[in-house]
Amino acid sequence: MKEEPKYPDSWRERVPAAVFGCHIPGEIRVILFPGVGLANGGVPADIPMQLIPPDSRMPNTPLWIRFDDNWMALRVWLRQEGE
Repeated sequence: MKEEPKYPDSWRERVPAAVFGCHIPGEIRVILFPGVGLANGGVPADIPMQLIPPDSRMPNTPLWIRFDDNWMALRVWLRQEGE
């Protein structure tokens, strides 16, 4: 059985994201690494709504997300312009 590679902690500390919308009750879909990938895309991820501050849930809101070793979201905060 092949072991999955471990990513450096620094890769999970501050992952850029942008709010996409709410598709599943209790979760908000975000795009991780917006602007990276084909057609200016990124990677979609569903984040528990309680982790995202209410004033940061509008579509296109820029966020930072901190993940644990299993890529489960631990903390979400607003990304300020120039960060």
